[in-house]
Amino acid sequence: MIFKYAEYRKFLVHMKNHGEILPLGEYASSNAIILRHDVDFDIEAAYRLALIEAEYGIRSTFFILTTCRTYNPFSVSNRTKLEEMVKLGFEIGLHFDPTIYNTSNIDRLTDFVNKEAEMLSCVSGRSVCSISLHNPSIHGQYPLFKGYRNAYDSLFFSDEFYFSDSRMEFRGKNPYEFVERVKKHTIQVLLHPLHFTEDGIEYPDIFCKYLKDHVDAIDDVFKVNSTYTRLMKKKDLFSYFINKWREK
Repeated sequence: MIFKYAEYRKFLVHMKNHGEILPLGEYASSNAIILRHDVDFDIEAAYRLALIEAEYGIRSTFFILTTCRTYNPFSVSNRTKLEEMVKLGFEIGLHFDPTIYNTSNIDRLTDFVNKEAEMLSCVSGRSVCSISLHNPSIHGQYPLFKGYRNAYDSLFFSDEFYFSDSRMEFRGKNPYEFVERVKKHTIQVLLHPLHFTEDGIEYPDIFCKYLKDHVDAIDDVFKVNSTYTRLMKKKDLFSYFINKWREK
């Protein structure tokens, strides 16, 4: 319903008409819409969503997964995007995955959080003050970390006042109707950038597009390599990949 960019623009206007929209780190006490994005897959998708929100004077929090397998926040391209998002007024928070450290000890996990937050601060140029957990509904861990604004704090996280597009589903909640609850209480809206595209495509096509973009990026990087260029014989890597796949 809201995953096309054109529809998302309408939803942003709807939210703005019903209450103040804030990044998590700026919430004080009065009722507001805390708009949050967990960046699980691709910073480029997050950057595009940020530019759309900026058109409407809206600022939100983008939580970056420093341990992500599909993007590197330290690459020149991604670092530049994060720096620009900060300049536009967006908050860059830490998207933390506790399962990769094989411990449930809160002190040890806090040490890892602090280290990841420090690295992310170096990338974005701003101190990290907010944190969200990666896939807590799957691993069942909901630790809270002192010194950070936590997205899963009971103040912001309850079935009545929390809305997510996880799995591209709304779990029986209507986004437009849910936003109206801000009249009675602060609400938190979690939207994943990977879900949003120009045409509103679904997961298989989203991932196919990402694979093509990634393969094209590899092709572009290695064109300076004379051996690679000679072996490719003026073919592009994505076409080569498709042909190889069909041969199998």
